[in-house]
Amino acid sequence: KHIPLNSYVSLNKPIYDVESDRTLMDIIAEATVSDPEELVISQEEFHHIESKIGEILSDLEWEVLTAYLQGKSYQEIADELGRHVKSIDNALQRVKRKLEHYLVEEQKY
Repeated sequence: KHIPLNSYVSLNKPIYDVESDRTLMDIIAEATVSDPEELVISQEEFHHIESKIGEILSDLEWEVLTAYLQGKSYQEIADELGRHVKSIDNALQRVKRKLEHYLVEEQKY
């Protein structure tokens, strides 16, 4: 029960060696985007991808994917949608196949 606490990695730990001034927290902080132009472009790309996924997936697949991305278990999703766990699993497998196909097609262009 104590394994997560005993094996955690501190974000303030030096990256390379004990004498290093750079920490994991420094790297995470640098990864944030502060350029307004990049933020707008990222938002536009996100909305484009989201709308494309909405076109590709059925209503059930969309609902299952959304719930799954919110961290819900298969059982919770099944209870929420009034479906069997197996149909939730099947829906997520279809989502995976459709999204893989979409990404392959998108890379061609």
